Amino acid sequence: MNKLFGCGLVAFASFAVADKTSGCNSIPSPRIDCYPSVNHFPNATQDTCLAQGCCWDPNDPVPCAFGGLTRPSTSACSAVSKSSRMACRNPRYFVYPNSSSMCEKMGCCFDSSSLECFQPRFTGYTLEPTSWVESSEGIQARLLLPNNLRGPFGNDIRELQLNVFTFEDQVRVRITDPAFPRYEVPTKLHLPAASTNRSYDVHMTASPFGIAITRKATGETLFNSTPTDELNGLIFENQFIEISTSTASKVNFYGLGEHVGTFLAPTDGDHFTMWARDQVANSLHTHTRLGSDNVYGIHPFYVRREASKMTHGVFFLSSNAIEAIAQNQSLTFRTVGGVLDFFVFLGPQPKQVVEQYTALVGRPALPPYWTMGYHLCRWQNLKNPNPELHLVDVVATLKKMRAHGVPHDGQWTDINAMDGKRDFTWDPVGFPLSDVAAFVDDLHQHKQHYVPIVDAGISIECDDYESYKDGVEMNVFVKDPSNKNIEQDKAWPGLVAFPDFFHPNASTYWKKQLSRYYTTAKYDGIWLDMNEPSSFCTEGGRESLSCSANDVFPRSQFIPSADIMAPFDPYRQPYVPGQKVLATGNLAFKTASLGAHSYNSIQYNVHSLYGHSNNMATRDVVDSIRGSRTFILTRSTFAGDGQYVAHWLGDNAATWTDMHQSIAGVLNSNLFAMPMVGPDVCGFRQNTTKELCIRWHQTAILFPFMRNHNEAVKDQAPVDFDDEATEIIKQTLLKRYTLLPFMYTQLYQAAHHGKMVVQSLYFEFPGDEETLAIDTQYIVGSALMVTPVLKESTTSVQAYFPNASWFNLWTGELLADSAKWVNINAPLDSVPIHIKG
Repeated sequence: MNKLFGCGLVAFASFAVADKTSGCNSIPSPRIDCYPSVNHFPNATQDTCLAQGCCWDPNDPVPCAFGGLTRPSTSACSAVSKSSRMACRNPRYFVYPNSSSMCEKMGCCFDSSSLECFQPRFTGYTLEPTSWVESSEGIQARLLLPNNLRGPFGNDIRELQLNVFTFEDQVRVRITDPAFPRYEVPTKLHLPAASTNRSYDVHMTASPFGIAITRKATGETLFNSTPTDELNGLIFENQFIEISTSTASKVNFYGLGEHVGTFLAPTDGDHFTMWARDQVANSLHTHTRLGSDNVYGIHPFYVRREASKMTHGVFFLSSNAIEAIAQNQSLTFRTVGGVLDFFVFLGPQPKQVVEQYTALVGRPALPPYWTMGYHLCRWQNLKNPNPELHLVDVVATLKKMRAHGVPHDGQWTDINAMDGKRDFTWDPVGFPLSDVAAFVDDLHQHKQHYVPIVDAGISIECDDYESYKDGVEMNVFVKDPSNKNIEQDKAWPGLVAFPDFFHPNASTYWKKQLSRYYTTAKYDGIWLDMNEPSSFCTEGGRESLSCSANDVFPRSQFIPSADIMAPFDPYRQPYVPGQKVLATGNLAFKTASLGAHSYNSIQYNVHSLYGHSNNMATRDVVDSIRGSRTFILTRSTFAGDGQYVAHWLGDNAATWTDMHQSIAGVLNSNLFAMPMVGPDVCGFRQNTTKELCIRWHQTAILFPFMRNHNEAVKDQAPVDFDDEATEIIKQTLLKRYTLLPFMYTQLYQAAHHGKMVVQSLYFEFPGDEETLAIDTQYIVGSALMVTPVLKESTTSVQAYFPNASWFNLWTGELLADSAKWVNINAPLDSVPIHIKG
């Protein structure tokens, strides 16, 4: 493959040459179309054709065709388990073969019963023995792909550099291309000192190559990529990378987010897709075995329990789209670019694994004390009979809260407050500027706080809009695939541009906008939304013509960034995480074009870092503007973002299932080093009920971040219900406020030592197998256990008490002094909290 640096307007495709393993000298007849026309996507060019591992002839009616690939052996096909099968090509773009003859000509396997055409088993690389060099810092060696082997899609990087860095309680493995500077995640890591005093051993097999990490104390294998009868060896292609680890015991693990579902991950061939996406995070999008249920954040980190009851963790440092396939005794990781760079943490206790992880990616920030208080927000969207929420409505609720003595520290406003839904503006009718300033002053006089929303997209439809004019002048907006013009997308205000927070001018630009905003209303924090980044264009950027009907916006010529190797296709990837779900398989769904340019790379590589860069920039400039420690809440996150921001779990719904799943969401965020987290209490979508809203306040009583926010027709502030509900919620909040000093101490421990604030029972009692799957209860610190009622019309709850003495926090009554399940009375006005003696 040739290398091309993205500069000027040189035609990228002309530099690409066909992979020698593509069989272009013996193309089957009739030609099998490798790049059929698909609405909203460009047709084949030489470069995009070759990126699929196919053959190009511009003079043929089928210019992009499959070459004469070798028919896979029966054993190479039967070895692939059904759940880990990978389609011969991404079914989102390619005609699915309906016969074994056609499938085999494409170099793939055919299952006549399921009519699947899938990739055969691949044995992978060999380690060159003479390249092995060992030192006090670790090991380095060279990996070679045998001449007769070809990966699933061709364009294999045939020589790789292996570096193993050894530390006392963790090991880092990097596999890179020594001949080309491929994209790598531009994030800061806090690496420990190299050490020869290690709690593990590193083993390697040469042919086929595999690397194994074993624990010295028990001999257990923590990570082992050596190919098995069912698992591929290492695959490293230009747009597809795969590595697997097999385990001797069942894969019990937590992590790999962000998803909605259970805390203990299912391992029945489950696919966990990781790619920042604006997808509603409610029970209708609960994780399924096929995947494609990824939501706002990307956290490729997991904690696994071993047969010895010890634990370890693994972190894959990648911002490219990832999919993990969890089998009963294996985990497979697939990604579409970059390099392989992963860490194994030795623990051995689950808490220690998290501490080791947070020490690497960054400890979470200690938030201002007031942020642990109770927060209110309301969005009247266009589905409501009265869609215009005005400041007078906010003030009316605020006065009722004060009159009833309901604790209330933070008042928030959504995009209703904006003029035309444009950032940093005020609706002159519903939120006149003079009234907003007086409103915020009144909050501060009552020792309350104000937080407005800021969306990622900056409107480009008004020539006099200061935030757009400033962005154009400072050249800070994400560029289109030609790297010349502004990338256009669609969001709440209409057509928008996305600030490029990797640009050197971005901080200056962002500070100017937020400073101007601060002069209009002295906000106490900022709420970042839509920062995946989210677009209403369904197929990726305006040039896809999927933003609105009858659009005639011209498509630009893709110019690659310097970290892109030819041949390359940013639009139709031969494999996409999540493609097993019907009609998915387009990474650009509801976001910018993947060929669009940030300052450092294209969106194909840095899309999932958009929220991360937005978070860092906002935290930095708001701290500077206010001159004190501030509070930033965000929707989209990446590994390590807890050191900059808090997180809410996104757009849930007012259902009992959503309330239950919010516990797992909070547990996972704590695992990912973002302890300042919580759901939209009572539910964001759908009308809540009195009972559900009461029980949800009780469920969230010790979640670090507690905000009631909704878009439904029915208002759901505590004072919007009858007197009984208002009083019960008030008393629940007063109990929370009593415990805030204890909770703040836990946040301090997280910030300085990497401790978890909210944890599952397993993380406190890892030797007790009964706790493995429990996500109906949670523990704060090491002392307080909350057992909320999660079922409708119920006044009792089953609580598991691990082996310790447990006392009712409010009465001092001893409930249990050994491990057992207990049925606890829990009338509507109570929430069971127990303290460990």
